[in-house]
Amino acid sequence: MNDWQGFSPLNDFTGPLLDNLKRHPKRIVFPEGEDVRVLRVSQRFVEEQAGAPILLGRREVIARMAEMNGISLKFVRIIEPEKSSDLQMFCDRYERAEQMFGNGLPMNTREIVSEPVHFAAMMVLYGQADAIVAGNMKRVASVFRAVNKYRQDPVPTKPLFAISIVLVPEFSKKFGGRGVYFLADTGVNPEPTVENMAYFAVETAKMARHMLGKSVRVAMLSASTSGSVPELAADRTRAAAALAKSMVQKDCLNNEISIEGEIQIDAALSSDSYSVRVHRNSMLQPSEVWVFPTLDAADISKKLLCMMPSVYNYGLILGGLLFPIAQLPRLTDEDRMFGTALVVGNEAIKFHLLYPQGVAPLY
Repeated sequence: MNDWQGFSPLNDFTGPLLDNLKRHPKRIVFPEGEDVRVLRVSQRFVEEQAGAPILLGRREVIARMAEMNGISLKFVRIIEPEKSSDLQMFCDRYERAEQMFGNGLPMNTREIVSEPVHFAAMMVLYGQADAIVAGNMKRVASVFRAVNKYRQDPVPTKPLFAISIVLVPEFSKKFGGRGVYFLADTGVNPEPTVENMAYFAVETAKMARHMLGKSVRVAMLSASTSGSVPELAADRTRAAAALAKSMVQKDCLNNEISIEGEIQIDAALSSDSYSVRVHRNSMLQPSEVWVFPTLDAADISKKLLCMMPSVYNYGLILGGLLFPIAQLPRLTDEDRMFGTALVVGNEAIKFHLLYPQGVAPLY
């Protein structure tokens, strides 16, 4: 049995995700496959029976890298996009979609589609894979640009956004709950609108509900709770909370998703603080979903949390797209990469439940 050196033990979040994938294995595409971290994660993914990894890259480079590091590529598929027999089909479909949307015929279709992230996206859209883990060798912006055209609903109120999932064991001990929190938007929109924040809240709550298998609470975060700091411009957060509540009600999700806001972080986590700031004698569990008013606030909060030695961090999981995809930082470690692959694999399970015949692709 492999002792999985370099990986942390499975925890209260990743353990159930792996068990779920063992029952519903998925095909995960790694567009930057020429990376020894990806190879180790792929080997573990196979040996844990979580699914079938697909690596994009030069076959001989990946094979040599695996041999030099003693890594098995059994049941790992390797594809060179430029040499793939599917490349022309993907190009034809891409051109038809661009013309349908009035964008004209691209001059460099083959170059666009053979770019690894684009190629991975086409694989998922056309049923040849289930989810993507990208960014381990690319700048964040390059992945965002590549996938932004594959949005579920290309309107300004529903933009691409990013979710970070953090496991904070200390918070579980102090405040109750499982200590798993879903933070949005932690990567894309500097100052989201009211409509943006409401959209982030509902979509992130749906993800959290799926991952945790239970009803969830959403905290629309601010430095004010119910107008407690009158001079603070919290109107945007307050309005976003009201809009998110109406969206939840419209979707008949009231029993599964509750929205609080605007609310301060201590009241969102601690029942003692909540009883003082919001409602006396409350015994509510901590909010699992945190929606931030700005990217500054989200990024600072996430990075402070992740500096704690016992915290696990997964993502960025990109929301609002036609398929599950994660954007990893280039300095990611194998443990975070494996956990993030488990997350998007589980997101793919949800996609298959929602769209049993497959997503009708736009490209």
